[in-house]
Amino acid sequence: MVFLEVLEGDTVQARHRLERFPATVGRGYTNDVILDDPKVSANHLRIERTEGGGLLVRDVGSRNGTFRLEPWAPLAELMLTPGARVAVGDTVLRFRGQSHAVETTWVSEAPVVVRRRFFEQPQLFMVALAAALVASALSEYLTSYDKTDWGELVYAVLLPAAISLFWAGAWSIASRIARRQFYFRAHGAIGSLSLLGFVCVPGFLTVLGFSFSLGTSIQWLGLLGYLVLMAWGLFWHMRYVTRWDSRRLGAVVGVVVLGFGTLVQAQELLGNEGFSTELDFPRTLLPSSLRLVPASTLEEFFQETAGLQEQVDTLAKEE
Repeated sequence: MVFLEVLEGDTVQARHRLERFPATVGRGYTNDVILDDPKVSANHLRIERTEGGGLLVRDVGSRNGTFRLEPWAPLAELMLTPGARVAVGDTVLRFRGQSHAVETTWVSEAPVVVRRRFFEQPQLFMVALAAALVASALSEYLTSYDKTDWGELVYAVLLPAAISLFWAGAWSIASRIARRQFYFRAHGAIGSLSLLGFVCVPGFLTVLGFSFSLGTSIQWLGLLGYLVLMAWGLFWHMRYVTRWDSRRLGAVVGVVVLGFGTLVQAQELLGNEGFSTELDFPRTLLPSSLRLVPASTLEEFFQETAGLQEQVDTLAKEE
């Protein structure tokens, strides 16, 4: 008895038990092992038992040939040894004996009782997407001090919707390639919840900065909030794409997010922050009852800017 494994990278896509010989491999439906590969011939391989009891793989005149992997070379026939691999078309085949030892069983992080995952709930995707679109339209309305522009409001709804669907579709394709399932609903829910967070962060920071008079330090809290949201979304997207355990996945996501945050703040960290002509101030008026920590007085403001004229004069002289 021998087992023929169909590989996809280092992952076994399918296993076939071969007990009677000769056994045939190809794309035709008359074969013992049928491969769904357009570069594989209808009748491609034949596995025969030799007089000495060994097994021989023989190419039966395939159009694209059969190849040995290490070293890469075309072959007409090959005596099978445990773990032998051959390539046919875009497919790699590996042969295993019945006594081949499997790896240690992984400890499952999933509950014993099978249940639907949170992000796979039927209504979650639509509810999260609707909440994100409403939040986007509301944010556009509240932060605009001009006459209501209905075109801008419609755009504030259509753009996030298009981004969410495209984002979910891209991750679904990745899941289909890696895990053989699209998980579109789950990726849509994760992406919509992340988008909802990104839309709500500016408003939350505005209220927080106003209430506690945080000033410019609110920018660092904003960066931290965005990075946390990015890490959360990336972590759960990757859970549906890879088979990594939580610790390894969390470490990879943490490195990626920290690297991204460093690149975003590279100019400021290096002291090369560019000059902006835009005034950075909240565009939403808030009631004074939300002020929990008193803001700076007018006298304190002028004291803090006392040296500004000297700096301007110094720069003017240097020019």
